[in-house]
Amino acid sequence: MFDNKSLTTLEYPKILATLSSYAQSVSGKNKAKELMPFESVAEIDRALSETAEADSVLFEYVLSPSFAIDDIGMILIKAAKGAILSISEIMKVGRTLRTARKLYKTLEAAKNIPILTEISYGLYADEQLENSIYNAFLSETEVADCASSDLKAIRTRIRKINESIRSKLQQFITSPQYSKYLQDSIVTMRSDRYVIPLKSDCKGTIPGLVHDQSASGSTLFVEPMQIVEMNNDLRTEIANEQAEIEKILFNFSSAISTVSERLERCYNTIADMDLIFAKAQLAHEYKAIRPVINASGEINISEGRHPLIDAKKVVPVSLTLKSDEKMLLITGPNTGGKTVTLKLVGLFTLMAMSGLYIPAKQATLSIFDGVYCDIGDEQSIEQSLSTFSAHIKNTIAVLDKITDKSLVLFDELGSGTDPGEGAPLAVSIAEYLLSVGVKSFITSHFNDLKEFALVTDKVVVASMEFNSETFSPTFRLIMGAIGSSNALSIAQKLGLKDSIVNRARNRISIEKRQFDSVLTAAEETRQRATALVAEASIDRELAAKALKDAENEKKLVAEKKDKLDESIRKETKRLIEDSVEEANELLYQIKALLEKQELKEADLFEARNLRKKLETMSANYEVSAVIEDAPDDSPLNIGDSVWVKTLKKRGKLVSVNSRGEAQIAIGKITVKVKSGDYYKVK
Repeated sequence: MFDNKSLTTLEYPKILATLSSYAQSVSGKNKAKELMPFESVAEIDRALSETAEADSVLFEYVLSPSFAIDDIGMILIKAAKGAILSISEIMKVGRTLRTARKLYKTLEAAKNIPILTEISYGLYADEQLENSIYNAFLSETEVADCASSDLKAIRTRIRKINESIRSKLQQFITSPQYSKYLQDSIVTMRSDRYVIPLKSDCKGTIPGLVHDQSASGSTLFVEPMQIVEMNNDLRTEIANEQAEIEKILFNFSSAISTVSERLERCYNTIADMDLIFAKAQLAHEYKAIRPVINASGEINISEGRHPLIDAKKVVPVSLTLKSDEKMLLITGPNTGGKTVTLKLVGLFTLMAMSGLYIPAKQATLSIFDGVYCDIGDEQSIEQSLSTFSAHIKNTIAVLDKITDKSLVLFDELGSGTDPGEGAPLAVSIAEYLLSVGVKSFITSHFNDLKEFALVTDKVVVASMEFNSETFSPTFRLIMGAIGSSNALSIAQKLGLKDSIVNRARNRISIEKRQFDSVLTAAEETRQRATALVAEASIDRELAAKALKDAENEKKLVAEKKDKLDESIRKETKRLIEDSVEEANELLYQIKALLEKQELKEADLFEARNLRKKLETMSANYEVSAVIEDAPDDSPLNIGDSVWVKTLKKRGKLVSVNSRGEAQIAIGKITVKVKSGDYYKVK
């Protein structure tokens, strides 16, 4: 159950107000303001998937669907009952049809949005009706001539009659016979009939019907008898025009009535999509992530940021409460952020259960059958309740509603009265919460509650961090720690006289001072350990970077070696090919000489041997380089040829020490080789 009081305390309506600002339609804004948490994991996951798909459409496919529709709910009800709709109402339906058609085409341009595609089947497109509406009306008060053929014919006749009347009256105005009797040389209208202004003292000079006179009585507005019949015809056609417009409106109203159910579904579908895309816009604004939802009570928030606190000032909060852990007690100094943390847990839960993304690095949140809280100063002047009485009244109301599937948030449980009685009362309430099995988050300064948390199963502790050097809160939540209130230290830092603070310290019981001393020492030890861990983390990162740099350097050397070997192989191949070509040329010359019997047969045999030797030389430097030479078991001496195993190269022994480490020349380079990494070759 989600009562309005708890929702308001957790500032959930403010989130909905921000959400509604991203909706484009009135119905979409209303749906946003009325959004309530879902009841099952399946419903929440679907809502979150809808938000994910909308985010994909907006920021991956960079599409901008429009949901700007009029509120046509009552219009469709009127149409379904057979009422004749006004031009404005019909045009609103036309705009809805156009929005639905364009929205469907926009979504078609995106891919992998199965849920939005399924929802889009609720859209209704009737391009013929849509175009008819847009063609029939020029504005919300004006019907186009082409709305019907009869209307066009009627208006054509009206224009002709108007022209004839004006032409006839113009003759009166310009005629020397009548112009002297006229007050002005104009044609005007009275009672929807054309008239001319006649001087009152010239009454009767122009036969006709008097329709009106000026305020001063000096002018009479007369309809000459020659145009009475023409005015009658005009009135008849105007009546015909109005009747035809009524007919057009009736036809459109009937057409809308026929598809009113489809239009209503379409209207609701657009509003639903408007809300979904508003959620995606809100998630983008908050730089939020999709939470993982469970029904086991597990809550794990990493670097959560309260969405209503300035992003430049908010301090991220991280906390964990496993499924088998039932209570988290948050301690620490005043103004340290305990209440904000409490609200953050409740607000994140409501947002996640409503299908909204969470402003955090990572979030695992659970569903609950209700979220109940007692947070803040509840003093009521109207009901003559003290702060303590108001808190107790709220607490009683909460305890009467909770189940083992509920989430409870109590801020400063048992405060507002004598600590000697408030502390035992807070412990008793905490014990009751555990007996029910409810998930609860409690903030407190009571040592009794701190001791209870330390020795009670399924209770976890956390503390808002306090800098003992600056006597200032850091607003960071430390899981597993219990903090002191540090009220006297804070008061002293704020300027309270030392003498007053010291007398207050002397009045504190020895047991409490010892307890606070232990907590302070534990906190200082934790901070030192945290600093050491941070330093070790930095050293580990530096070592990892050095290792990575060394591996990159090794890779670079290997690449250079490979390029060098390739260059040597190519050069060797070129030299061999040149040598073979030279040998062929030599053989050709020798053969030519032999044909002239200028050389002996032995010379030709020697030339052929040379050619064969050159042709069998290997051009593959890399292959030959890795074929190990046969070992020589004879004693090793300086200058002997040796094979270096790791380098897979032949070289000459330059020197060797008593440990067997040798200096070996490979080409123009001398390398140091370990014992056992080389041997003599033939």
